Order: sequence, then C-alpha cells, then structure tokens
Amino acid sequence: MLKSEKYDAPLEKKQRTLYTTLIQTTDFQELIQKKKEFIIPMSIFFFVFYFTLPILAAYTDILTKQAIGHITWAWVYALMQFVLVWVCGYVYVKKSEKLDISAKKILSAHKEELDS
Repeated sequence: MLKSEKYDAPLEKKQRTLYTTLIQTTDFQELIQKKKEFIIPMSIFFFVFYFTLPILAAYTDILTKQAIGHITWAWVYALMQFVLVWVCGYVYVKKSEKLDISAKKILSAHKEELDS
C-alpha cells in the first residue's frame, strides 16, 4: 500500500458523506426534477418524430404524395428531421445553461462544507 492511499481513504469517505448530504437537499432535488421535466418530454418527442418517418414510409402511402412540385412528403419530412435536430440542440444548450447556473448556486451555497 502506498503512503498516499493510506491518507486518501478517510478523505474519500468524508467527500462521499458530504456528497450524499448535498444530493439530499431540497435545492438539489428541485434541480434534478427540473432536469427530468425537460429531458424526458424532449426525448420522447424526438424519438416519436424520428421513428415516425420509417413507420409511415413502410406501412402507409402518405409520404408518397407530392408536396411541392415533384418533391414528395417523404423528402419534406426527412429534411424536417435535420431542422429538428438543430432546434432541439439549440433548446437543450439554452436550457442547460440555466440548469448550470442553478447547479453553481447550489455548489456555492454548500462550498464551505465541501471544501472542509
């Protein structure tokens, strides 16, 4: 056993205890709840939109109809998926910035406990 391992064990246990205490605070629980309220519906919407194209293409003839000129609805839908990825990415980045600010506030409120 190395000398540093002998001294790190009590510190590691203390850090785990502090982390356990931190994640049980109402501020942290609210942050996790806000994150879930955003990520779960966004993910469900994305997957439903994404997997609807192959389902419609395989089992219906809706997408074979012309939308604009000789362009069919399949092409329009497929191009909308690219737009959706960019929009979802942008929305996620903006929302995560707000969540990061909340996380920093929580950490700064408990900074003294975590640093000791």
